[in-house]
Amino acid sequence: MLHANTFKMAKILLSIVPFLTGSLAIQPSMHLFSPLSRIRPSKLALHLSLSKLPPVSPVKTKRNGPKTSIDADEGLIDPVNGAENNVDKLRARAGILRTSIVRQQRELQVLERQIACCSGPSPNDQNPLLAAIIRSGQVFQQSSKVLSSRLESVRSRIGRPNEWKSLEDYAVGEVSAGARIVQGLLKDPARIMYLADRDAPALVPHAPAILSRLDKLEPHVEPILERVLNNRRHLASIEPYLDEVLNRFDDIEPHLDWILDNVDSLAPYTGLLLKHIDELLVYANDDELAGGGTGKGHALAEQLLPYLEYYVSKLDVIGPHLPLLRPHVPLLLKKNRIGKISPHIDRLFSKGYKDLSASANIDVLLFWFGWSLSVPGLPRLFFAIPGSPKIVSFLANRLPKRFVRGYCRGVSCYVDSDQYGEGWNQL
Repeated sequence: MLHANTFKMAKILLSIVPFLTGSLAIQPSMHLFSPLSRIRPSKLALHLSLSKLPPVSPVKTKRNGPKTSIDADEGLIDPVNGAENNVDKLRARAGILRTSIVRQQRELQVLERQIACCSGPSPNDQNPLLAAIIRSGQVFQQSSKVLSSRLESVRSRIGRPNEWKSLEDYAVGEVSAGARIVQGLLKDPARIMYLADRDAPALVPHAPAILSRLDKLEPHVEPILERVLNNRRHLASIEPYLDEVLNRFDDIEPHLDWILDNVDSLAPYTGLLLKHIDELLVYANDDELAGGGTGKGHALAEQLLPYLEYYVSKLDVIGPHLPLLRPHVPLLLKKNRIGKISPHIDRLFSKGYKDLSASANIDVLLFWFGWSLSVPGLPRLFFAIPGSPKIVSFLANRLPKRFVRGYCRGVSCYVDSDQYGEGWNQL
Protein backbone atom coordinates (compact mmCIF):
# COMPACT_ATOMS: atom_id res chain seq x y z
CA MET A 1 0.00 0.00 0.00
CA LEU A 2 2.85 2.37 0.89
CA HIS A 3 4.56 1.74 -2.46
CA ALA A 4 1.29 2.43 -4.33
CA ASN A 5 0.82 5.79 -2.55
CA THR A 6 4.42 6.74 -3.25
CA PHE A 7 3.96 5.92 -6.94
CA LYS A 8 0.80 8.12 -7.14
CA MET A 9 2.58 10.98 -5.39
CA ALA A 10 5.43 10.81 -7.89
CA LYS A 11 2.99 10.97 -10.81
CA ILE A 12 1.33 14.07 -9.32
CA LEU A 13 4.66 15.80 -8.83
CA LEU A 14 5.70 15.02 -12.40
CA SER A 15 2.39 16.42 -13.69
CA ILE A 16 2.85 19.77 -11.97
CA VAL A 17 6.49 20.32 -12.98
CA PRO A 18 5.48 22.12 -16.25
CA PHE A 19 3.25 24.49 -14.28
CA LEU A 20 6.01 25.21 -11.79
CA THR A 21 8.67 25.87 -14.44
CA GLY A 22 6.60 27.50 -17.19
CA SER A 23 3.45 29.13 -15.87
CA LEU A 24 4.73 30.25 -12.50
CA ALA A 25 8.31 30.92 -13.60
CA ILE A 26 9.73 29.84 -10.26
CA GLN A 27 12.88 31.73 -9.40
CA PRO A 28 16.01 29.94 -8.15
CA SER A 29 15.56 31.60 -4.79
CA MET A 30 12.41 29.52 -4.11
CA HIS A 31 13.31 26.90 -1.51
CA LEU A 32 11.62 24.33 0.63
CA PHE A 33 10.58 26.88 3.25
CA SER A 34 8.66 29.12 0.84
CA PRO A 35 4.86 29.32 1.29
CA LEU A 36 4.33 27.40 -1.95
CA SER A 37 6.38 24.50 -0.70
CA ARG A 38 4.19 24.10 2.37
CA ILE A 39 1.01 23.47 0.30
CA ARG A 40 0.00 19.86 -0.04
CA PRO A 41 0.81 18.57 -3.58
CA SER A 42 -2.80 17.53 -4.35
CA LYS A 43 -4.22 20.93 -3.36
CA LEU A 44 -1.44 22.71 -5.21
CA ALA A 45 -2.22 20.85 -8.43
CA LEU A 46 -5.93 21.66 -8.10
CA HIS A 47 -5.24 25.32 -7.42
CA LEU A 48 -2.87 25.63 -10.37
CA SER A 49 -5.24 23.88 -12.74
CA LEU A 50 -8.10 26.18 -11.75
CA SER A 51 -5.90 29.23 -12.23
CA LYS A 52 -5.49 28.32 -15.89
CA LEU A 53 -9.25 28.51 -16.54
CA PRO A 54 -10.59 31.64 -18.31
CA PRO A 55 -12.36 34.21 -16.10
CA VAL A 56 -16.04 33.53 -15.55
CA SER A 57 -18.31 36.27 -16.86
CA PRO A 58 -21.17 37.34 -14.59
CA VAL A 59 -24.40 35.49 -15.19
CA LYS A 60 -27.36 37.71 -15.97
CA THR A 61 -30.46 36.97 -13.99
CA LYS A 62 -33.92 36.66 -15.42
CA ARG A 63 -35.45 39.06 -12.97
CA ASN A 64 -37.74 41.65 -14.41
CA GLY A 65 -37.60 45.30 -13.55
CA PRO A 66 -34.73 47.70 -12.98
CA LYS A 67 -31.30 46.59 -11.80
CA THR A 68 -30.80 46.98 -8.09
CA SER A 69 -27.80 47.71 -5.93
CA ILE A 70 -27.57 43.97 -5.31
CA ASP A 71 -27.06 43.47 -9.03
CA ALA A 72 -24.20 45.98 -8.92
CA ASP A 73 -22.49 43.99 -6.19
CA GLU A 74 -22.88 40.83 -8.26
CA GLY A 75 -21.17 42.44 -11.24
CA LEU A 76 -24.31 43.02 -13.32
CA ILE A 77 -23.60 46.75 -13.49
CA ASP A 78 -20.23 47.65 -14.92
CA PRO A 79 -18.94 50.83 -13.24
CA VAL A 80 -16.53 51.57 -16.10
CA ASN A 81 -19.06 52.19 -18.85
CA GLY A 82 -19.28 55.93 -18.27
CA ALA A 83 -22.27 58.23 -18.01
CA GLU A 84 -24.74 55.85 -19.62
CA ASN A 85 -24.11 53.31 -16.87
CA ASN A 86 -24.52 56.04 -14.22
CA VAL A 87 -27.95 56.84 -15.65
CA ASP A 88 -28.87 53.17 -15.29
CA LYS A 89 -27.80 53.27 -11.66
CA LEU A 90 -29.85 56.39 -11.03
CA ARG A 91 -32.90 54.84 -12.66
CA ALA A 92 -32.43 51.71 -10.59
CA ARG A 93 -32.20 53.72 -7.39
CA ALA A 94 -35.25 55.77 -8.38
CA GLY A 95 -37.21 52.57 -8.97
CA ILE A 96 -36.27 51.23 -5.56
CA LEU A 97 -37.24 54.48 -3.84
CA ARG A 98 -40.51 54.69 -5.77
CA THR A 99 -41.48 51.20 -4.69
CA SER A 100 -40.48 51.95 -1.11
CA ILE A 101 -42.50 55.16 -1.05
CA VAL A 102 -45.65 53.44 -2.29
CA ARG A 103 -45.26 50.67 0.28
CA GLN A 104 -44.68 53.14 3.11
CA GLN A 105 -47.68 55.24 2.04
CA ARG A 106 -49.91 52.19 2.22
CA GLU A 107 -48.59 51.30 5.65
CA LEU A 108 -49.11 54.89 6.74
CA GLN A 109 -52.73 54.93 5.60
CA VAL A 110 -53.44 51.72 7.53
CA LEU A 111 -51.93 53.24 10.67
CA GLU A 112 -53.83 56.51 10.22
CA ARG A 113 -57.12 54.67 9.84
CA GLN A 114 -56.48 52.63 12.97
CA ILE A 115 -55.57 55.78 14.92
CA ALA A 116 -58.60 57.69 13.61
CA CYS A 117 -60.94 54.88 14.57
CA CYS A 118 -59.27 54.45 17.98
CA SER A 119 -59.17 50.71 17.45
CA GLY A 120 -56.60 48.03 16.81
CA PRO A 121 -56.30 45.82 13.74
CA SER A 122 -59.46 44.02 12.75
CA PRO A 123 -59.52 40.26 13.30
CA ASN A 124 -60.64 39.95 9.67
CA ASP A 125 -57.38 41.44 8.34
CA GLN A 126 -56.18 37.94 7.53
CA ASN A 127 -58.97 37.75 4.96
CA PRO A 128 -58.33 40.75 2.68
CA LEU A 129 -61.60 40.41 0.76
CA LEU A 130 -63.74 40.28 3.91
CA ALA A 131 -61.79 43.15 5.47
CA ALA A 132 -62.29 45.28 2.33
CA ILE A 133 -66.04 44.59 2.32
CA ILE A 134 -66.38 45.48 5.99
CA ARG A 135 -64.38 48.68 5.56
CA SER A 136 -66.39 49.70 2.50
CA GLY A 137 -69.58 49.21 4.50
CA GLN A 138 -68.26 51.39 7.31
CA VAL A 139 -67.18 54.10 4.87
CA PHE A 140 -70.57 54.00 3.13
CA GLN A 141 -72.33 54.37 6.48
CA GLN A 142 -70.19 57.38 7.39
CA SER A 143 -70.71 58.88 3.95
CA SER A 144 -74.47 58.48 4.31
CA LYS A 145 -74.31 60.47 7.54
CA VAL A 146 -72.67 63.33 5.61
CA LEU A 147 -75.53 63.27 3.09
CA SER A 148 -78.11 63.18 5.90
CA SER A 149 -76.39 66.10 7.62
CA ARG A 150 -76.39 68.05 4.37
CA LEU A 151 -80.11 67.44 3.84
CA GLU A 152 -80.83 68.59 7.38
CA SER A 153 -78.73 71.70 6.81
CA VAL A 154 -80.62 72.50 3.60
CA ARG A 155 -83.94 71.96 5.39
CA SER A 156 -82.99 74.34 8.20
CA ARG A 157 -81.81 77.07 5.80
CA ILE A 158 -84.81 77.03 3.47
CA GLY A 159 -85.96 80.56 2.71
CA ARG A 160 -82.63 82.26 3.49
CA PRO A 161 -80.86 84.34 0.80
CA ASN A 162 -78.67 82.39 -1.62
CA GLU A 163 -80.04 79.09 -0.33
CA TRP A 164 -82.31 76.43 -1.79
CA LYS A 165 -86.03 77.10 -1.62
CA SER A 166 -86.88 73.47 -0.89
CA LEU A 167 -85.38 70.01 -0.68
CA GLU A 168 -86.82 69.28 -4.12
CA ASP A 169 -84.92 72.24 -5.59
CA TYR A 170 -81.76 71.02 -3.89
CA ALA A 171 -82.19 67.51 -5.31
CA VAL A 172 -82.83 68.89 -8.80
CA GLY A 173 -79.77 71.12 -8.52
CA GLU A 174 -77.51 68.23 -7.51
CA VAL A 175 -78.80 66.01 -10.32
CA SER A 176 -78.32 68.81 -12.85
CA ALA A 177 -74.77 69.42 -11.63
CA GLY A 178 -74.03 65.69 -11.91
CA ALA A 179 -75.38 65.61 -15.46
CA ARG A 180 -73.21 68.57 -16.47
CA ILE A 181 -70.13 66.92 -14.95
CA VAL A 182 -70.76 63.71 -16.90
CA GLN A 183 -71.41 65.69 -20.08
CA GLY A 184 -68.11 67.54 -19.65
CA LEU A 185 -66.25 64.25 -19.25
CA LEU A 186 -67.81 62.86 -22.41
CA LYS A 187 -66.86 65.97 -24.39
CA ASP A 188 -63.24 65.65 -23.29
CA PRO A 189 -62.42 61.91 -23.11
CA ALA A 190 -58.86 62.72 -22.02
CA ARG A 191 -60.23 63.56 -18.57
CA ILE A 192 -61.68 60.08 -18.24
CA MET A 193 -58.15 58.71 -18.34
CA TYR A 194 -57.49 60.47 -15.03
CA LEU A 195 -60.00 58.10 -13.45
CA ALA A 196 -57.56 55.26 -14.11
CA ASP A 197 -55.90 56.11 -10.80
CA ARG A 198 -55.19 52.91 -8.87
CA ASP A 199 -57.00 54.32 -5.80
CA ALA A 200 -60.09 55.53 -7.70
CA PRO A 201 -62.25 52.47 -6.76
CA ALA A 202 -61.95 53.58 -3.12
CA LEU A 203 -64.21 56.53 -4.00
CA VAL A 204 -67.25 54.28 -4.56
CA PRO A 205 -68.25 53.98 -0.86
CA HIS A 206 -68.03 57.79 -0.60
CA ALA A 207 -70.74 58.24 -3.26
CA PRO A 208 -73.44 59.64 -0.89
CA ALA A 209 -71.12 62.35 0.43
CA ILE A 210 -69.89 63.21 -3.08
CA LEU A 211 -73.46 63.45 -4.38
CA SER A 212 -74.34 65.86 -1.57
CA ARG A 213 -71.75 68.38 -2.85
CA LEU A 214 -71.94 68.08 -6.63
CA ASP A 215 -73.07 71.70 -6.99
CA LYS A 216 -69.95 72.91 -5.16
CA LEU A 217 -67.61 70.40 -6.79
CA GLU A 218 -68.66 71.17 -10.37
CA PRO A 219 -66.35 74.20 -10.93
CA HIS A 220 -63.37 72.24 -9.58
CA VAL A 221 -63.78 68.93 -11.41
CA GLU A 222 -61.02 69.57 -13.96
CA PRO A 223 -58.25 70.56 -11.48
CA ILE A 224 -59.29 67.74 -9.13
CA LEU A 225 -58.94 65.19 -11.91
CA GLU A 226 -55.59 66.58 -13.06
CA ARG A 227 -53.92 67.15 -9.69
CA VAL A 228 -55.48 64.73 -7.23
CA LEU A 229 -56.04 61.74 -9.49
CA ASN A 230 -53.85 60.97 -12.53
CA ASN A 231 -51.80 58.38 -10.56
CA ARG A 232 -50.10 61.01 -8.40
CA ARG A 233 -50.89 58.99 -5.26
CA HIS A 234 -52.57 61.98 -3.57
CA LEU A 235 -55.92 60.22 -3.45
CA ALA A 236 -54.48 57.60 -1.10
CA SER A 237 -53.69 60.39 1.38
CA ILE A 238 -57.01 62.21 1.00
CA GLU A 239 -59.51 59.35 0.67
CA PRO A 240 -59.54 58.31 4.37
CA TYR A 241 -60.65 61.86 5.25
CA LEU A 242 -62.87 62.55 2.24
CA ASP A 243 -66.14 62.39 4.19
CA GLU A 244 -64.85 64.91 6.71
CA VAL A 245 -63.59 67.15 3.91
CA LEU A 246 -67.01 67.12 2.24
CA ASN A 247 -68.74 67.69 5.57
CA ARG A 248 -66.68 70.89 6.05
CA PHE A 249 -66.79 71.81 2.38
CA ASP A 250 -68.60 75.11 2.97
CA ASP A 251 -65.51 76.31 4.85
CA ILE A 252 -62.97 74.69 2.52
CA GLU A 253 -64.47 75.49 -0.89
CA PRO A 254 -63.55 79.23 -0.92
CA HIS A 255 -59.89 78.21 -0.61
CA LEU A 256 -60.02 75.12 -2.81
CA ASP A 257 -58.27 76.74 -5.78
CA TRP A 258 -55.21 77.55 -3.67
CA ILE A 259 -55.33 74.12 -2.03
CA LEU A 260 -55.32 72.39 -5.41
CA ASP A 261 -52.44 74.57 -6.62
CA ASN A 262 -50.39 73.34 -3.65
CA VAL A 263 -51.84 69.85 -3.30
CA ASP A 264 -48.39 68.25 -3.65
CA SER A 265 -47.38 69.86 -0.36
CA LEU A 266 -50.73 69.66 1.44
CA ALA A 267 -52.08 66.20 0.57
CA PRO A 268 -49.81 64.12 2.85
CA TYR A 269 -51.00 66.16 5.85
CA THR A 270 -54.74 66.05 5.18
CA GLY A 271 -55.54 64.45 8.53
CA LEU A 272 -53.55 66.93 10.62
CA LEU A 273 -54.88 69.91 8.67
CA LEU A 274 -58.47 68.80 9.22
CA LYS A 275 -57.83 68.25 12.91
CA HIS A 276 -56.89 71.93 13.28
CA ILE A 277 -59.07 73.37 10.53
CA ASP A 278 -60.87 75.83 12.81
CA GLU A 279 -57.60 77.43 13.92
CA LEU A 280 -56.27 77.51 10.36
CA LEU A 281 -59.41 79.13 8.96
CA VAL A 282 -58.76 82.12 11.21
CA TYR A 283 -55.70 82.81 9.04
CA ALA A 284 -57.25 81.81 5.73
CA ASN A 285 -59.74 84.69 5.87
CA ASP A 286 -57.15 87.33 6.78
CA ASP A 287 -55.80 88.25 3.36
CA GLU A 288 -55.65 92.01 3.98
CA LEU A 289 -53.52 91.51 7.10
CA ALA A 290 -51.25 88.94 5.48
CA GLY A 291 -50.93 90.81 2.20
CA GLY A 292 -50.02 94.10 3.81
CA GLY A 293 -53.10 95.80 2.39
CA THR A 294 -52.50 94.59 -1.13
CA GLY A 295 -55.49 92.28 -1.05
CA LYS A 296 -53.44 89.42 -2.42
CA GLY A 297 -55.21 86.20 -1.48
CA HIS A 298 -53.46 83.70 0.80
CA ALA A 299 -50.37 85.88 1.13
CA LEU A 300 -49.55 84.48 4.56
CA ALA A 301 -50.03 80.91 3.37
CA GLU A 302 -47.63 81.55 0.49
CA GLN A 303 -44.93 82.72 2.89
CA LEU A 304 -45.49 79.80 5.24
CA LEU A 305 -45.41 77.22 2.45
CA PRO A 306 -41.61 76.63 2.66
CA TYR A 307 -42.08 75.72 6.35
CA LEU A 308 -45.32 73.82 5.80
CA GLU A 309 -43.96 70.37 6.60
CA TYR A 310 -42.36 71.60 9.80
CA TYR A 311 -45.44 73.44 11.08
CA VAL A 312 -47.99 70.82 10.07
CA SER A 313 -46.00 68.12 11.83
CA LYS A 314 -46.17 70.25 15.00
CA LEU A 315 -49.79 71.40 14.76
CA ASP A 316 -50.67 69.52 17.93
CA VAL A 317 -48.17 71.75 19.76
CA ILE A 318 -48.84 75.12 18.14
CA GLY A 319 -52.55 74.63 17.35
CA PRO A 320 -53.80 76.24 20.59
CA HIS A 321 -51.63 79.29 19.92
CA LEU A 322 -52.76 80.00 16.36
CA PRO A 323 -55.73 82.28 17.24
CA LEU A 324 -53.53 84.34 19.58
CA LEU A 325 -50.71 84.66 17.06
CA ARG A 326 -52.97 86.03 14.35
CA PRO A 327 -52.81 89.73 15.38
CA HIS A 328 -49.00 89.59 15.37
CA VAL A 329 -48.57 88.08 11.91
CA PRO A 330 -47.20 91.29 10.30
CA LEU A 331 -44.42 91.43 12.89
CA LEU A 332 -43.53 87.78 12.33
CA LEU A 333 -43.31 88.26 8.57
CA LYS A 334 -40.72 91.04 8.86
CA LYS A 335 -37.01 90.26 8.48
CA ASN A 336 -37.70 86.56 7.92
CA ARG A 337 -38.55 86.10 11.60
CA ILE A 338 -40.71 83.08 10.80
CA GLY A 339 -37.71 81.27 9.36
CA LYS A 340 -35.57 82.16 12.38
CA ILE A 341 -38.15 81.17 15.00
CA SER A 342 -39.35 78.01 13.24
CA PRO A 343 -36.61 75.63 14.50
CA HIS A 344 -37.50 76.53 18.10
CA ILE A 345 -41.30 76.51 17.90
CA ASP A 346 -41.63 73.20 19.73
CA ARG A 347 -39.63 74.58 22.67
CA LEU A 348 -41.33 77.97 22.63
CA PHE A 349 -44.83 76.50 22.80
CA SER A 350 -44.00 73.27 24.60
CA LYS A 351 -46.77 73.66 27.21
CA GLY A 352 -49.64 73.86 24.73
CA TYR A 353 -52.85 75.11 26.35
CA LYS A 354 -51.22 75.44 29.78
CA ASP A 355 -49.30 78.61 28.96
CA LEU A 356 -50.40 80.94 26.16
CA SER A 357 -48.49 84.00 27.35
CA ALA A 358 -45.71 83.76 24.75
CA SER A 359 -48.10 83.71 21.79
CA ALA A 360 -50.44 86.35 23.27
CA ASN A 361 -47.55 88.75 23.93
CA ILE A 362 -45.15 87.85 21.14
CA ASP A 363 -45.33 91.44 19.89
CA VAL A 364 -43.80 92.55 23.21
CA LEU A 365 -41.09 89.90 22.99
CA LEU A 366 -40.22 90.94 19.44
CA PHE A 367 -40.10 94.61 20.44
CA TRP A 368 -37.54 93.99 23.18
CA PHE A 369 -35.64 90.98 21.86
CA GLY A 370 -36.33 90.87 18.13
CA TRP A 371 -32.76 91.97 17.49
CA SER A 372 -31.46 88.74 19.04
CA LEU A 373 -32.90 86.72 16.15
CA SER A 374 -30.35 88.37 13.84
CA VAL A 375 -27.39 87.24 15.94
CA PRO A 376 -26.11 83.94 14.49
CA GLY A 377 -26.36 81.07 16.93
CA LEU A 378 -27.91 83.10 19.76
CA PRO A 379 -31.49 81.74 19.47
CA ARG A 380 -30.18 78.16 19.37
CA LEU A 381 -27.98 78.81 22.39
CA PHE A 382 -30.84 80.35 24.36
CA PHE A 383 -33.35 77.57 23.66
CA ALA A 384 -30.72 74.98 24.57
CA ILE A 385 -30.88 76.29 28.15
CA PRO A 386 -33.08 74.10 30.39
CA GLY A 387 -36.18 76.03 31.38
CA SER A 388 -35.96 78.49 28.48
CA PRO A 389 -39.75 78.28 27.81
CA LYS A 390 -40.39 79.40 31.41
CA ILE A 391 -38.01 82.31 30.91
CA VAL A 392 -39.91 83.33 27.76
CA SER A 393 -43.25 83.13 29.58
CA PHE A 394 -41.91 85.19 32.49
CA LEU A 395 -40.58 87.89 30.17
CA ALA A 396 -43.78 87.92 28.12
CA ASN A 397 -45.81 88.65 31.25
CA ARG A 398 -43.38 91.06 32.97
CA LEU A 399 -41.85 93.18 30.21
CA PRO A 400 -43.32 96.70 29.82
CA LYS A 401 -46.07 96.70 27.21
CA ARG A 402 -46.82 100.41 27.06
CA PHE A 403 -43.94 101.07 24.64
CA VAL A 404 -45.49 98.56 22.24
CA ARG A 405 -49.24 99.00 22.67
CA GLY A 406 -49.55 102.46 24.15
CA TYR A 407 -52.17 102.72 26.86
CA CYS A 408 -53.88 99.53 25.74
CA ARG A 409 -51.88 96.81 27.45
CA GLY A 410 -53.99 93.74 26.76
CA VAL A 411 -53.93 91.61 23.66
CA SER A 412 -57.64 92.36 23.29
CA CYS A 413 -56.58 95.64 21.67
CA TYR A 414 -55.68 93.62 18.58
CA VAL A 415 -58.66 91.30 18.54
CA ASP A 416 -61.96 91.73 16.77
CA SER A 417 -64.58 90.53 19.26
CA ASP A 418 -67.01 89.79 16.43
CA GLN A 419 -64.53 87.30 15.00
CA TYR A 420 -63.84 85.36 18.21
CA GLY A 421 -66.78 86.14 20.50
CA GLU A 422 -66.78 87.75 23.94
CA GLY A 423 -65.19 84.82 25.79
CA TRP A 424 -62.44 84.12 23.27
CA ASN A 425 -59.62 84.52 25.82
CA GLN A 426 -61.22 82.61 28.69
CA LEU A 427 -59.48 79.30 28.03
